[in-house]
Parts: sequence; structure tokens; C-alpha cells
Amino acid sequence: MQTREIKKLLAILCIVIVVAGILAYFDRPPTQSEATNDFSDLSWTAAFEALHETLAQEYAFTEWKGIDWDSLHATYAPQIAAAQSSQDFKGYYLTLRAYLNEIPDGHVRVNNLKEIDDLFIGGGYGLALANSSDHNIIISWVDPASQAFAAGLRPGTEVVSWNGQPIRTALDQTETLLCGTSATTEYLNLKKLAYLVRAPIGQPVEIGYLGADEVTLATLVAFDDGGQSLRKNYPDAVVSNKLRDMFVGVDNPDPVPTAMVESQTVADTITYVKIQGELDADLQETGKTQSTLELLRDAIASAKQNGSQGLIIDLRNNIGGLDQMAVDMLGFFYDQPAFYEYQNLYNPATGAFEIQENEDGSVGLTIAPTQPHYGGAVIVLINPKCVSSGEGLAMGLQKLPNVRTLGFYGTNGSFGLAGAEALMPGSLTVHWPSGQSLDEQKNIQLDSRNGSGGVRPDLVIPMTAENAIRIANGEDVELAEAIQLLQN
Repeated sequence: MQTREIKKLLAILCIVIVVAGILAYFDRPPTQSEATNDFSDLSWTAAFEALHETLAQEYAFTEWKGIDWDSLHATYAPQIAAAQSSQDFKGYYLTLRAYLNEIPDGHVRVNNLKEIDDLFIGGGYGLALANSSDHNIIISWVDPASQAFAAGLRPGTEVVSWNGQPIRTALDQTETLLCGTSATTEYLNLKKLAYLVRAPIGQPVEIGYLGADEVTLATLVAFDDGGQSLRKNYPDAVVSNKLRDMFVGVDNPDPVPTAMVESQTVADTITYVKIQGELDADLQETGKTQSTLELLRDAIASAKQNGSQGLIIDLRNNIGGLDQMAVDMLGFFYDQPAFYEYQNLYNPATGAFEIQENEDGSVGLTIAPTQPHYGGAVIVLINPKCVSSGEGLAMGLQKLPNVRTLGFYGTNGSFGLAGAEALMPGSLTVHWPSGQSLDEQKNIQLDSRNGSGGVRPDLVIPMTAENAIRIANGEDVELAEAIQLLQN
């Protein structure tokens, strides 16, 4: 991320109190004892040991996800030591990422170092892949100026092999440590499709694809495409990830959204509402922070006043935010009070997880009906980049009889209370969740387990070859489907 973009991000996230703003983004209530984990001045090995000890104690889902900390230490501590011994910073960075990638949780992350990442994934082959609903791996997009196009590869072509391996085997072996952790198998598989076609610039690959009557082989060489193939996959080809990329330090040329809630009328009679996250921000740097809740209130009031045929709530790529704001948003759609969650957070002062009390001494968050109330037809768009309190918003909406969730895939499956972090050598910062969201029976809710979790779409759109190609061309298939359903 360029320095000016970091400054811009700090400027637009103008929440009244800095600490409150940080907690808002990470879904984390404040605790009585906040410890600073600054290991940045330690050696790589000492910093890793300190991080490992902290994670083993504070990480919120050790038992839920079956994390074997001893096994992880046995695997990765020697690799960190070897990197330290040879002063191999690249090896240290990649090992740290590999270690964290063993934890299937979207809230577990470390910032990227583009100069190292590009050594491994800086090149593309001028094409993108998709897993179609008939279980074939097809090409969804081809750069007309690329070797791939010259070799005869076209959208819709089925790929059967990659460097002599069956395509499924090659996908299974695709490394995803440079694109972050994956809470669900579904999201992991999407990342593998995106990163199989990334490689060091200059690296050749032999692709086997189905021609008219037989398998044809084509040899391509990876070139610097500026990451173009990554922007042709679902959901990046359709839904901007600008806000999240600004947070995690990934370059993204997309414009900053105009507001945290954007609304418009589509198809003449339907109100479309995009919710970027559950926090207040001055995205246009006006000097005045907009209330995200009030923006949603205005959108709903306008929909009611205009007699909208239905409401489309777009939570795709929702970055999360403050659970209390998600609860307040849900109040517009509920006509009776409803339980939302208990927040079970690690307290470093006691070394135990404790259910948090509200300011009035009560426990748990409850949805309270508020005005204006919207009881008409609602379709909620979701995807794997809808994370954290965005998933909580989807969960709360899905429980209502007038609401249906829609999408190709479910949400991220990462609903823990995040905010804990450690500063590591090399300008790296590791983040993890140190709290759980519990349902009314005090069971963990939404967080993934054994590859499954999050909110599933009630209405699943099949990823046909036709849909994959439409998406790569920038067509919003999910939105079009939602409009059609409400019209009918």
C-alpha cells in the first residue's frame, strides 16, 4: 500500500475516539486489561516463540477448530530458526505466513509484503479459471493480447491438465499462503482457482485442454499482467474489495466508495442498498463523519415512501465492524425483540474467557425493533468476502420470514471477536480473534468448523460456465437474479 493511501485511510476512518474506531472495525468490545504484544525488537525466533505462546493462550477457537499448537510449533519453529541462522528474511516471512495459514479463520492474518509476493505470484498466463456446476474446470476469461489467446484458448474451454497433472490434482496442490487464511473449504477452493494461474514472471506451464475432438497442449509463459487475472475471478470481477484492501495493505485501483451505505432505485420499483461495513466513516474526506446507521435509516425510509416493490441488501464484501451497529441495523427489520449474541472474550488479566457485560450490567446483545420498520420482501446478497459482523447482519436477516439470502456461495465463516494483534520483526503485524460469538444456548455460532461455517444462501445460483464467463466480463449475475426474483 502506498503511503498516501495509508494516510487517506486514516483520514476517512474518522471515528470519534481512535481506540473505539479500532474496536469497531474488529468487532471487539474493550476489556479491563489491554496488553500490547510488541515483539518487533526481538529476534525472529524469539518473536515467533512469543507469538506462538500468545496465540496458544488467547486464540478463541482452539478447541472448536481442533488446533494442535504443539504440532504447529514442531513444524514451524525449526524453519524460523533456519531462516534466522541464514538471515533469510524471505524464508522467515513465508514460514510465518505458512504457520498462520494452518489456522482456518478469516480473522487470522498478517500483512502482505508485495515485493516478496510478486516473486512467486507476480505473473499471470492471460487467463482465469472457474469450477463450473457440472464439475468441469473451464476458462472464464482470456486476455485477447496474450499467448493464451494466440494458442487458441477461449472462454468456455475445458482444462483437463496442468503441467502434466490432472487439473484437479494441480488445484489440490495449489499454495494459497500469499492470499491469506480460509475459514471454509468453499472459499479455499475459490482461492486455488485464482492462484493456480499465478506464477513467477517467466515461468512456463503446459496446459491441456479439450479441443474439438481431443486434448490439445499449449505452452504458455507467465508475464507481468499487473494482477489482471485476479480481477477476473468471482467476486473481484463484479464487487469491489477496495475498503478491505486498504485495511490489509493490498494495492487496489478501485475508487473509494462514496459512503458506507449506498442506495439507489433499480428496475424502476426496487430499492438496492449496499452496506460496506458496520462502522462510521468519512469516506469522502469532508471533515464530517457520516452515521452509517442513519444512512441505512434514510434508505429504508425512502424505500417505504416510494412504495418499493422490494429491497435488495448487498452484503457482499462487507468488511464487518461493530456488532452493536449490526444489532441496531437489524432493528429496522424486526417487529419483536430478539436475541443476537453473547460476547465471550479472553481477559488477559484473568487468563480466562469471560462473557462481557453491557454498560447497564446486563449480558448479551438484543435486537430492538425501531422505526422505520421494513416488512416487505428482502433479498440479501452474500459471498465469502462478507465477514465478521457483516455475517451477523446476514444471520439476523435470514431468520426473518420475508427475507431470503442469495448468492453463488456462503459467507466467510469468521464471526469471532477480533482485535488482538502482535507486532513482529520486519514491519509485520499478526491479527487474531480473542473472543467468541455465542448463541442463546451459549454455543459458538457461525465460525467455521471442519471446513464449513458462515451463512448459507437460501437461494443458490449455480456457477454454470455461462455465469462464470458473464462474471469475468463484469456482469453482476447475483444482482440481476435478485431483481428478477423480486419482480416476479
